[in-house]
Amino acid sequence: MNIVSLDSDKRGVLIPLFADYLPQRIFVNSVLEGHSGVALADSKTNPRVAQLMHPGWAILGGDVTHPIAQKLVQQLSEMWIIPTSEAWRALIRQVHGPHLKEIRGITFSSESLDLKHLRNLQKRIPFGCQIERVDISLADQLKNEGLSSFPGFSSSADFAERGIGFCARIENRIISHVVSLMQCREGIHIGIETHADFRNKGFATAIGAKLLVHCIAHGIYPHWSASKENAPSIHLAEKLGYVRDDVYEALGVFVKTS
Repeated sequence: MNIVSLDSDKRGVLIPLFADYLPQRIFVNSVLEGHSGVALADSKTNPRVAQLMHPGWAILGGDVTHPIAQKLVQQLSEMWIIPTSEAWRALIRQVHGPHLKEIRGITFSSESLDLKHLRNLQKRIPFGCQIERVDISLADQLKNEGLSSFPGFSSSADFAERGIGFCARIENRIISHVVSLMQCREGIHIGIETHADFRNKGFATAIGAKLLVHCIAHGIYPHWSASKENAPSIHLAEKLGYVRDDVYEALGVFVKTS
């Protein structure tokens, strides 16, 4: 029994295997809709178990008792695995127990976002800063400077064409940026980062609000999640108007080297 890879336009057959998992829907739907990532399963036509992957991340779904399930888990390394059920969590721990790390995260609901509040926040631009939409030139700069790798896109050009992002710049220096790390038909998963020398000065708030105003205007669901240890991200989400919604767990398989 072999593991097969599903082409981007053939992944719809996997939808029932992940239908009950809600916390990371943008991740799941981005792969299932063929926008990004890799999808592996036991069958291309009648799958019972599957694995969805983005760089550094994997989500497993379907029948955990299927003979392929353990094989899918065994081949994962140097990444975070999101279990979709208690049974998957148990299997991941059984296979990778000695090497597992664990993080717990929070997803946020955007239903409470207020357009007036966001517009006020985006006006609070620190002196001397310009906020610009990420085009191919800025996407190349972000990638070349190691600020963003655009994991849900094949290249900087692909991001410039399909993605959404804004940068805060002082002269030619990118101080802060917010981008869609991955996306699907309904929305985007947001990634935001500010240079260490410029944190707690309002840059992330301004560009975060700018992106959310754009999303609301265009009917795009702006998914935000953060590990419970990432206090700055949680604080920023709530400052922008998000409310805590759900929790998720990720198990990291990282083999220690001497």
